[in-house]
Amino acid sequence: MAEGIEIEVNLPFSEHDEMPFRLGDIVLDKKFGDLHPSLKPVDQIRHEWKFQFRLMRAEWGQPHFLTMLTGVLAFLLGSVSTEIFGGGDPKLTGIDGFSAIGGFAFFQLVVSSVLWIWFFVQLSVNFPIMRGHIINVMIIWGSIFISQVVLHVSSPGFPIGASLGDALGGVILAAVGCFFTYFFWKAVTETRDLHVMEHHVHTDVRVMEEAMAEHSLFSWTIMVCSWVLLIALNGWSGAHFIADRVAEDYAVYAIHLISGVALIYVLMHMLWFPQRMLGEGTRVQTRAAAAADADLLVDGVILVSEGECRSCKASAPISQNEVGETMVDCASKDCNSRGPAGNNCEGCSEKYPTRYTCSNCGVNSPVIDYIPDSEAW
Repeated sequence: MAEGIEIEVNLPFSEHDEMPFRLGDIVLDKKFGDLHPSLKPVDQIRHEWKFQFRLMRAEWGQPHFLTMLTGVLAFLLGSVSTEIFGGGDPKLTGIDGFSAIGGFAFFQLVVSSVLWIWFFVQLSVNFPIMRGHIINVMIIWGSIFISQVVLHVSSPGFPIGASLGDALGGVILAAVGCFFTYFFWKAVTETRDLHVMEHHVHTDVRVMEEAMAEHSLFSWTIMVCSWVLLIALNGWSGAHFIADRVAEDYAVYAIHLISGVALIYVLMHMLWFPQRMLGEGTRVQTRAAAAADADLLVDGVILVSEGECRSCKASAPISQNEVGETMVDCASKDCNSRGPAGNNCEGCSEKYPTRYTCSNCGVNSPVIDYIPDSEAW
């Protein structure tokens, strides 16, 4: 009978080493999968969320909670107002409507706007690798929320009494939000795949599978979908309460307030976890964007990435990354990883070579000599 094989996950980064625990250390006391195999995805979600919430409790500090408090205050100041309860003047529209707003309500509006701006600024500060996707988040939030407002213009009781023609504008806005959500999800998942292939490479495929399992984004994907549904629920409840002024339903208004507060937390959670998984030095982008950047590097628009021999001008598999490190292939024939010259390979523990022999003319030189001196255009 074959003995069990113990697989050790290679986690070289200091950020991984400093983690108080990993996903594999989390154990569920009870599993729904024991009742029926179809419930195993539920156990996976519970397992990953248990890990994330425990890690969050251990690592979230004052900056995170102050940011969340800022977002909650911005939402509540804009959602709880005497103007909302008073009903307003339906005859005033556009800029003329500002003249009907009371002094204190107008002050709330200004403070809420300032806090919203500060909230998104703090998101970019606390989650720097997601900074490039903050605009995507704003587009998703705005388009899905406004779609509910548009859907209620012709049908105050939406979805009751709605027609397909009147709902076209709202459907288009919702589709835009879903498209940007998919783009955001795709960027994070493909960056995760690249992260595992580059930094957790190993000759044993079982180790690679274990590393991929440790970097699972299954429950995170569920959280992204939940965030989008919360936006739709929040927008629908707010627009529904405002649109139907004959029969004010304060239960719907309560849903609007509760879902709005939940939105702030879920947004911060789904921005925080990819950063904690990938590290602050990662650039979150899709494979297509990474390939486009690579093409620019090769063409010399940004910098020349492919090395060449100074004697015969033959190309060499040597490049330079964004921080100036010289990247070379691992010296081991059984390993296909790349890394900075002189460092130890994370896959096979071999040291990356500091010298390279040109395959064309046979000249052996330090790898740095293979980096062209041409300037970026």
